Amino acid sequence: MSKLPPGSKTATEYTFLNALYERRSRRFAMGGEIDEGPLKFKSKHKPIPLSEIEEAILVWNGLGIKNINLSDFPPHKGLDLEVKFMSKTIASLGDIHRTELFYTNDDGLYLVKLHDQLPSDLKGIEGLSKEKKIEKIVELFKASRIKIHDKRADLPTVPPGLAIHNTWSVNKPGTTLMMPVTDLSAGLINILFFYMRDGHRFHFVDELKKMKPAGTQKWIDDGYIDTSKPIPLIEAELRFANGYIAEQPMFCQNVALTQQILGIGGWMFSGFQSRYMLGADKDFKGLGFTCVESKEDWGEAVSKAPVGLDGLFEAYSPPYYSNMGEAVEAFNDMKWSNWEEKFMPYKDPTGVLNDTPRPSKKEIEIVKDVCTYLYETYGRFPAFSDAMYCRMMVQNHHIDLDFYDHFYPEGSYTENHRNHFSLWHPDIEDPFKK
Repeated sequence: MSKLPPGSKTATEYTFLNALYERRSRRFAMGGEIDEGPLKFKSKHKPIPLSEIEEAILVWNGLGIKNINLSDFPPHKGLDLEVKFMSKTIASLGDIHRTELFYTNDDGLYLVKLHDQLPSDLKGIEGLSKEKKIEKIVELFKASRIKIHDKRADLPTVPPGLAIHNTWSVNKPGTTLMMPVTDLSAGLINILFFYMRDGHRFHFVDELKKMKPAGTQKWIDDGYIDTSKPIPLIEAELRFANGYIAEQPMFCQNVALTQQILGIGGWMFSGFQSRYMLGADKDFKGLGFTCVESKEDWGEAVSKAPVGLDGLFEAYSPPYYSNMGEAVEAFNDMKWSNWEEKFMPYKDPTGVLNDTPRPSKKEIEIVKDVCTYLYETYGRFPAFSDAMYCRMMVQNHHIDLDFYDHFYPEGSYTENHRNHFSLWHPDIEDPFKK
């Protein structure tokens, strides 16, 4: 007999269309309160935390590793952009997968550490039976989870760290708040390699220095860089960053759809400041990231920028490396260590390995020079965006059906929400049972 709650059967049989069209932000949780105005309401129910299996399904549906990707395009047309042959539930530019998930609940703050893991085969989770899928998700979730400390994360509760419209409901007792963080340093190094390959050889110039070459004058002088293809540094860095940060809203949407499957509430939001959430606010510990003081070109010290959680999730930049040349070498070693037959999806990877160009010594030196220019000129890498960045979060909680019954006509929640406790918490009394 299965040890899984009855809701696991409902979850594996739920249709995508139902989840998609039922998706709504449902912000009022058990234990919640709106203290004034036309929606004034105080919950009479104590908050009930999500179970471990609920959190596991939310996390793994959100950004979990499921199998090996296909990498099904011509090696000579850019396969060298790929960092890993990994398929997760979210897409990743160049399959770099440098977005990690932090989450906090009543028991503590956790990291789900996936960047150093690899899938085993093409079928992966999708090849399992319905019940085995859930069991495997829980197993992988437990194996990847690292507890950072025992208390709920000390996150900002007021502006400017947290926007005022979120102060009444974010990170309250009983909630599970999920915070994806993306390493933009790795993404920038990878894309610089891509744009130094044959066919690109782009000319990076600094808008703040009258379009001065970004540490590459000697490569221009010998004709290696194509000056007919100029790319301004700020525009390029922000465009690249947007590509990598796209993982975060994809994760949040996956979680929001899974909320419908589980019959719980929550919402995704961006009303916060990343630096303050990660640890740059003197009044709140945040996620506890190490922050560095950056000094911009105009000479004024600016606020601290997060660079990593020491020993667990670190940027490819100082202080974790003595200089940017060393950081570039470390990234390159990490990337190409994944390019082994045992990690690749093809029946015979030989041809792909032979036809995919690896960076030449000259290309490596150019990327080092650009990265060093950015770091030495602006005091950090990346120069115009934080190395570690959180743009969106998603909160999960049990909704207070009484609030929705009081203020809304039928249809504000689904049968899945109505039956949630019997499906997922059969061992406790349903607080909304009439």
